[in-house]
Amino acid sequence: MRFAVIYPLIALFIFFRLIWPAFKEKRSRAILCALVIPGALFPAVVRFVGGSMVAPDLPHAVMIAGGVLQNITFCVFVLTLFREAVSVPARIFGLPLGALGKSRMLACAIVALGTVAALYGTRQAVDVLVVKKVDVEVDALDPRLEGLTIAQISDLHVSSAFRKERMERIVREVNAQNPDMIAITGDFVDGEVKDRAGDLAPLKDLRAPLGVWGCEGNHEHYVDYDGWRRFLPSLGVKMLYNAHAVVEKNGASIVVAGLVDPMGGLRFGRELPNSAKAFEGAPQDVLRVLLLHQPKFAPRVAGKADLILSGHTHGAQIFVLDPIVEKLNQGFVKGLYNLSDGVKLYVSPGTDVWNGFLLRIGTAGEITLLTLKRAQTH
Repeated sequence: MRFAVIYPLIALFIFFRLIWPAFKEKRSRAILCALVIPGALFPAVVRFVGGSMVAPDLPHAVMIAGGVLQNITFCVFVLTLFREAVSVPARIFGLPLGALGKSRMLACAIVALGTVAALYGTRQAVDVLVVKKVDVEVDALDPRLEGLTIAQISDLHVSSAFRKERMERIVREVNAQNPDMIAITGDFVDGEVKDRAGDLAPLKDLRAPLGVWGCEGNHEHYVDYDGWRRFLPSLGVKMLYNAHAVVEKNGASIVVAGLVDPMGGLRFGRELPNSAKAFEGAPQDVLRVLLLHQPKFAPRVAGKADLILSGHTHGAQIFVLDPIVEKLNQGFVKGLYNLSDGVKLYVSPGTDVWNGFLLRIGTAGEITLLTLKRAQTH
């Protein structure tokens, strides 16, 4: 609902700060408004015609086309803000750069560059998929687990924007890495089981000798929560709700644990994360891997695990949002972090993104292959 309000406000800003000062002819203003307004109204179309922002019931092509239009509005807005950051102070101090706000050529360049950025960013979000290989040093790692590989995928956001074909491609890429274990760190889907079960079904083809493990994300709580809790295990995904399991490789034990997402308790009165419950009865002095969707909670449970895997942030999606996402997530955006006492945290930038913001610039959908190594002592 918020996007349905925010984007029209963005369009008004573009009109009064970019279009109105630089273009006097009604025809020019109308043409530029026709480029900006459809994207500003698309979130409202999704909300009121498609069913909801979280789980729209619109054709795939409509979602992608609407995402492009929405991204044009957003990118033009960001570039206009950048121009304002230069021209307004210049005008205050009487510098000649203050005329930038009325430059027709600059306004055209902003619209053109914003359109190109939107097209590029949409393709990055809905099509590009990379495999990133990361070595993770773990203190006192059992020598028998040297070289253990974990494939992490996160934030699949299966929806009308990300359908079965995308999931099939992700599954093929994950299996091609031949991981020992697969971890899915939340936000599997946006929608009801009856609508999205077929699109998520390819997950049943994931293969790893130590299993496919998952934790819930905040989006699981928004639509058909009980239905997904029943359905996900049917795909072979072993979901961990404040729980753990023990697996073995080469005779060495590994504890795999997962926490529920706090959104369930804070907004819907469901169970809250409980690390004590998750690790109750788990063996000590063995490798412990914890799946936790939102990384900002990782420091609170760092003493419970050697390696924490998270998602949620989508890597900020575009570089200009890094400071905001960093602030909202206790400094975590994407990549490998060192927490206290040698605990490692890997924050996936997401394998996909939420259908309401199909834009990536500076990031890409990621499958992460984590290889565990014994930390070197100095």
